[in-house]
Amino acid sequence: MAVLPPDPVFCLKSDMDHIHSLCFPTTNENYTSRLLAATENGFVYFWDLETNRLQHKQTMGESIQAVHSLQTDIITQEKNGLIKLWTIENNSNYELSKTYTCSGGYCRSLLLNENLIAPQEDSTLDIIDIKTMTKQNRFIPHKPKLGNVMCLQKVELGGKIYILGGYETGDVILWDYSTSQPCGHIKLREYITSLTFDPVSGRGICGNASNTLQIFTIDRNFNITLKCEISITNDGCNIVKLRRDRKIFVSGGWDGSLRMFSWKSLRLLVVLSEHRGAVTDVQFSPKNVRYWEANIMAASGADGMISLWNLYN
Repeated sequence: MAVLPPDPVFCLKSDMDHIHSLCFPTTNENYTSRLLAATENGFVYFWDLETNRLQHKQTMGESIQAVHSLQTDIITQEKNGLIKLWTIENNSNYELSKTYTCSGGYCRSLLLNENLIAPQEDSTLDIIDIKTMTKQNRFIPHKPKLGNVMCLQKVELGGKIYILGGYETGDVILWDYSTSQPCGHIKLREYITSLTFDPVSGRGICGNASNTLQIFTIDRNFNITLKCEISITNDGCNIVKLRRDRKIFVSGGWDGSLRMFSWKSLRLLVVLSEHRGAVTDVQFSPKNVRYWEANIMAASGADGMISLWNLYN
């Protein structure tokens, strides 16, 4: 008898409308207690995971594509390219501290320690010091006509940090973070939307606008090789995410489906169909959520809902 797909443990609903980005804030606590959601209407919603209720919401811009948490600060990135640093004013409200302008679009910035990597004009990337909101460096590709940067992913190889950038053209470039130089390249399917990478196995996943997920490897010499492809039912994948224990990975589709795969065998395990609009982001809680006594997967959608899942049992 076939095993039925699990239900979400809870669904967070309010007046959020289209959600673009989720973030579990990092704290010194031994558990995860909050979840941030950035929306098309420019609000950031602060959800209390102790009660599963909305703690508060604050308008922080327009069409916020990414939200990050750094200690007590919040960083937002808007579709128009404006990046904002927010500092805590009291227990709930945040005050705008500093701004930085990158290129507009849908590529989410990448938080790396106290630096932010953000897309810039002419297919370049800016490395920004968050505390001062000033440019520290710029990654300039050697290949012309790559189009916009669509997604970014941190990669660790041999104890060093590298950055993967996926472009409209299907080009994927590996950058040496310490030297700002490109050191690897591969051409995959066009309109890349998401990347994720496993430093232990040296394998990564690429999502795009087609109905195909692409699995690639990076070796010690920075050769990037396409290994295989996985077909899904419908076109379009907004997000691919590997769980921290490296047992499963999840793809979030334009069709509203969350597809879970075995990372070892790449076999489809289950399709979760809770969302009525495209899945826009997936995040795994860094620590247990006390209410559920488990690590939680949060998925957001264009339907304005956040579904919470306990997939560890």
